Amino acid sequence: MPEIRLQSVTKIFGRKVEAVKDLSFIIEDGEYVSLIGPSGCGKTTTLRLLAGTILPSQGNIYFDDKSVVNLSIRDRNIGFVFQHFAIFPHLTVRENAAYGPRVRGRKKSEIDSLVDHALKAVQIDDKAELYPQLLSAPDWQKIALARVIASEAKILLLDEPLGALDQKIREEFQIFLRDLVKKEGLTAIHVTHDQAEALTISDKVAVMNKGRLVQLGSASDLIFTPKNIFTSFFVGESDFLESVVINDKDNFAEVRVGRSTIKVKNMGIAKGKRVVVAVRREFFKIHKYADKTETENLLPGIVVGDQFLGLLRRVRVKLENQQIVEVKVHAKHPIRFKKNEKVKLEIDPSSTRCFEYPEVGVASALEM
Repeated sequence: MPEIRLQSVTKIFGRKVEAVKDLSFIIEDGEYVSLIGPSGCGKTTTLRLLAGTILPSQGNIYFDDKSVVNLSIRDRNIGFVFQHFAIFPHLTVRENAAYGPRVRGRKKSEIDSLVDHALKAVQIDDKAELYPQLLSAPDWQKIALARVIASEAKILLLDEPLGALDQKIREEFQIFLRDLVKKEGLTAIHVTHDQAEALTISDKVAVMNKGRLVQLGSASDLIFTPKNIFTSFFVGESDFLESVVINDKDNFAEVRVGRSTIKVKNMGIAKGKRVVVAVRREFFKIHKYADKTETENLLPGIVVGDQFLGLLRRVRVKLENQQIVEVKVHAKHPIRFKKNEKVKLEIDPSSTRCFEYPEVGVASALEM
């Protein structure tokens, strides 16, 4: 299982389009890492650079301590799984799985052994003599995975591999896929637009924007300790309270939001500094204005709207400073809020993240 290291990798298409900019990160042996980010952020370009279908304009890529920039795709010992099933319809399941070792010139006995193992690993050995058209979409992806395993690849590159599956099957396949990668000792890099999928399946998730790596960390890191406002904004949903630090002496600093003062997690930002306080929308608690609460860490506001979102409701609230924030509550929340109703938003200081106000402004910092 190789360690993968990208060192200051840049990819320029044509003369001006920087698809990937100064990208550096390490994927440890046996890790499952997902790449997420808005469309056009460089995820698929990064995958293609690892595969060797394109070469970096600058920088280097290492598998263990060996540069692979000048290695062919075949010599990189990589397997691929795509959203659109890359299988041979005129070959049986067994023949599809045998394709890799066969073109590499392995002996028949070796091919049989590799294919038997691969088909059992993906739980499709009972369909070995069937043709793909008789099987389901999940089985087609299992065929693609079996071909990777039979080819003895050590690195698995996945580009939206579950995108063509129905939601329920997709969720089940996430668990199957992660278990398979771990059992077979593969190092996996998975590109997806589905954040929940990435957070569920991965050891680490790389957040990208505008060709750059924004943050690499575990699901817990990205949700609870984002390093910047883009990660806080992109992973899940957060609201940003523009404020000023008025007391920074305690574990919880005090900031002024409009005419109100609230406590937030002290991130070491000096008194008087302009800041942005990030609060995840599901971490707000909303109360009727007249209700008694156990805390004074409250922001008053007026309801702008209350809408159903499946199992959740989205309550939009205008604060005193005219900023609109969104609060997510369970659909069975006992209170329905009326438009223009006065409410109070309760904030747990420990659930906040405080960032220095970006020089370019909040809107530009969140640009995708």
